[in-house]
Amino acid sequence: MEDFGRRAEAAGEKFGRDAEAAAHRWSKDPSVAAAGDTAARVWGLLVLAVGLWFFADITLGMNMPSVAWRDVWPIALIVLGLAVLLRGVASRRT
Repeated sequence: MEDFGRRAEAAGEKFGRDAEAAAHRWSKDPSVAAAGDTAARVWGLLVLAVGLWFFADITLGMNMPSVAWRDVWPIALIVLGLAVLLRGVASRRT
């Protein structure tokens, strides 16, 4: 049982070193950095939009239209799919 523990520890350490090396390589790739910047901007805009929506509705008392989740999630999937496709096309051009 002790031998199993040593082998598992060695495998975990090797996996950690490999993951760290891959992260270092990816951090040097400009396309990975650009994808991260784009994702950060999209999430930031999404959070900003939701925050402004709630601010206008609750704090300012504006009569904002009610949006049901069943109406939004298919559109969110379509937008997410388009983003993945466009990122794939952009990465093939570089």
